[in-house]
Amino acid sequence: MYVYQRNVLGLVHAIGTRELKQNPRAVIHRVLDSGDGVQVTAYGRPTGVGIVPDGSAPQRWVTGSALVRHLTSMGSDEAARLRAGVEAQREGDPVQDPWEPGA
Repeated sequence: MYVYQRNVLGLVHAIGTRELKQNPRAVIHRVLDSGDGVQVTAYGRPTGVGIVPDGSAPQRWVTGSALVRHLTSMGSDEAARLRAGVEAQREGDPVQDPWEPGA
């Protein structure tokens, strides 16, 4: 059951306790995929409990073609910041061949 109006918590969607109990994984994936929180209801009435995505969640993988589109549309300043960020992450973590003797 989805209700498309903002409620007291500022959430767009509402979900009943029964659906949450029967399909918790699907509800969580729906929240993470859409980025919108849901209001939990009991017997059609808001419970004051909401499920919202946490901004610290890991980002989803993207397809190679989507990555290429993003990288080719970057400006030179943005590309320089990306390169600097990648290089900063590599410092102190040299790439080594795990199959090479002595590595």
